[in-house]
Amino acid sequence: MNINFIKDISKGEAKDAFRLAIQSALAGAICYYLMVLLGISERFVGVLSAILVIEPSIGNTFQQAKGRILSTIVGIIIGFVFVALIPWELGVILSLLLSLFIINGIASFRPEWRYGVVAAVALALGSEGDAYNLALNRLLSIGFGVAVGILISLIVWPDTSENRTIRYIRKALKNTCDRFRIEFGNTRDEKNEKTTKVNNNFSTNINQAKNTAESITFNDKKSILQLIESTERLYNSITIIQRVADKSNSNITNGEAGIEKNSEKVTEKACEIIESFSKKEKVTEEDLSKFSELIDTTKSNIQIKVDDKELSLLRNTFMFGLIEIEDSIQQLYKNFKEQ
Repeated sequence: MNINFIKDISKGEAKDAFRLAIQSALAGAICYYLMVLLGISERFVGVLSAILVIEPSIGNTFQQAKGRILSTIVGIIIGFVFVALIPWELGVILSLLLSLFIINGIASFRPEWRYGVVAAVALALGSEGDAYNLALNRLLSIGFGVAVGILISLIVWPDTSENRTIRYIRKALKNTCDRFRIEFGNTRDEKNEKTTKVNNNFSTNINQAKNTAESITFNDKKSILQLIESTERLYNSITIIQRVADKSNSNITNGEAGIEKNSEKVTEKACEIIESFSKKEKVTEEDLSKFSELIDTTKSNIQIKVDDKELSLLRNTFMFGLIEIEDSIQQLYKNFKEQ
């Protein structure tokens, strides 16, 4: 058995897994206890519902709950119609065939609907004479299990989709800072360092942020989506620096002390601000002002004419990239203030 994957699990992933395990275990045990206490039948589907509805965040749990209940109702209706109207053995076969076909077809586009199969199959395989009571009992049990699962996710170690989304955004910003440092170094070296790993990590984190943001239920989704957009804009701005690095065969500063020194200061200040965003540290307007001053100083130095037209073009493109990065950082600052 290969256990090397354990080494790749981050603290955040381990924490999420532990939270989900605790919530699921408690949801299943409490649901079973309450169903016994209240005399509710169909405990298997009730406990199963309580466990399967639990998701990493409250928003995800609510989305799953809606999908599970809706698919359960559809599954019960399909199963009930065929079991009630068609001779028993044939009804079972047709109910299984059509309910599995319809619900799994929908589940290709809406994965949370797959749970409706449980209700349809359970109803189809019930006894011939009590289809109506069986349908009601299954629906009650599933609804009860879903309610317990939601309650547990709200009470036991709750985590919101908004918080999870912002954590992924902060990780993506750390990746952005790493990429900026690499690409800036590449503008001064003939052999460019690869950014494949950083790019992959950014894509993973920003996509996770987008997916999690879709589950935000109780908070303002619009401001979170703007934060994601600003993060992507900042990352894409660094692509301009990358293009300069790709086109330049040597140091674009050409050894000129003013440009070299100022561009280093700009990069370090930009990364300092971006890392502060990623670590949830305070960024002040004074920080942004100092950064803008460094940008202006670097711009003044770069605008000095040089005979080499290609070098001049690369320097101006580099400067344009820095200005785009400045604008993106300013927008991120506004977005974070709104949170």
